[in-house]
Amino acid sequence: MDSDRMRFSGWLPGQLSPEGPRYLALLNALEQDVNEGRLTEGSRLPAHRELAQQLGLSVGTVAKAYQEAEQRGIISGRVGQGTFVRRRTLGRDEASAMREPVNMALNVPAHGRETEILSGLLAEVSSIRDLAPLLDYHPHGGIRQHREIIAASVPGGSFTVDPARLFLCNGAQHAIDIALRLVARPGDSILVDSLTYSGFKAIAAANHLTLIPVAMDGEGADPDALEIACRASGAKVFYCMPTLQSPTARTMSLTRRRRIAELADKLDLTIIEDDVYGFFLPERPMPLTEFVPERSFYITSYSKCVAPGFRLGTLTVPSVFTEKTELLLHASSWFVAPMLSEMAVRLIESGKLDELVRERRQQALDRYRVFSGIFPAAERLKFPPFYGWLPLPPEWSAVDFASAARRHNILVTPPIASTVDDADPGAIRVCLGGPKDLTELSNALYTLNEVITRPPLNVFSVA
Repeated sequence: MDSDRMRFSGWLPGQLSPEGPRYLALLNALEQDVNEGRLTEGSRLPAHRELAQQLGLSVGTVAKAYQEAEQRGIISGRVGQGTFVRRRTLGRDEASAMREPVNMALNVPAHGRETEILSGLLAEVSSIRDLAPLLDYHPHGGIRQHREIIAASVPGGSFTVDPARLFLCNGAQHAIDIALRLVARPGDSILVDSLTYSGFKAIAAANHLTLIPVAMDGEGADPDALEIACRASGAKVFYCMPTLQSPTARTMSLTRRRRIAELADKLDLTIIEDDVYGFFLPERPMPLTEFVPERSFYITSYSKCVAPGFRLGTLTVPSVFTEKTELLLHASSWFVAPMLSEMAVRLIESGKLDELVRERRQQALDRYRVFSGIFPAAERLKFPPFYGWLPLPPEWSAVDFASAARRHNILVTPPIASTVDDADPGAIRVCLGGPKDLTELSNALYTLNEVITRPPLNVFSVA
């Protein structure tokens, strides 16, 4: 510790979060220290320049954090005296709202009949006379009969899944991780949409992979941009979501899918296809995997159509990877809990899965109608998921809009979660499944609409 820091006597935050803008990391640390009592009412905070020097930040970054904190009522400035922690007196409604923000940042399905249906199935499974077989060791890819039934339930149209190439995983996240470990090594480059699934970014970071952004258009990844990025980077793996891409909700046409498949053959490109949202369409679009089965990994999941805690996903691999997939499943989880796959099979065979899927589609449609009615500039989707892609006026950055929404106790997905090249997307994802009902959803969306129609606060620029 240097002598300047030793002489410093004011407040210093703990470790700042590495995620997101620096001013938000500082603001969150300040708010946490106030909430947890490390800073009390009347505590004097360091001057902007003093704190900036201690933390290695720009003065503008500290100023913006302080300004935001003052707007939230956490601190107050006194001319000629400094900046101090203040005590806020909240009304009952405001205090309740502060404790329970409307979470439109986390993509979850709306509550429906899943608890009732799963409770009944769990009771059935637990009352099986001979439960012992489900509690024993099983093949790493899952029980053979379970794989056969699940494989038959996945496809649509002429697309079929070979149960010998389908493996059960602990959700889609596990399936993606296995697929990446099969085709990439630390230091490799992976092609992704310029706005991609945040969970994939986390897996790539954990595996020390470099993401190469591919420009998008109204259908998702642009084929010409894909070819250019592939040749320039030398990357040989492309992760994509052709149906209801997260976060933009864009869907590739059949023509686009054929073109991407042709490029995969031409460029010797392996595809990791994430199809967790395909069930929202009454007829699941033809997967890319259908066109290039020997160079494509196909992933589905039950978390969006059943429940987030129902951690069961599927990974269909090219035939040459079956043995290696068994090995990685052995190493990572041994096998999926057989009681969970037994419940999935019972969902399928009883028709309850179809009931849940129909309910999910209707819930998503009802909520998206509210969203598109309040935000007519958003794309109209015939078969929407539980999220919408909200275009922002030019004067709003996605970061500032997320911050403004938070001041109104509404959480929306910050753009840094999905961006690959750090460019401002000019839009933001709004998740529609979290609010408890259509009334709460409508109220939250009207609040966001009020925010978006006013100019953003004139804040300091940050380094």
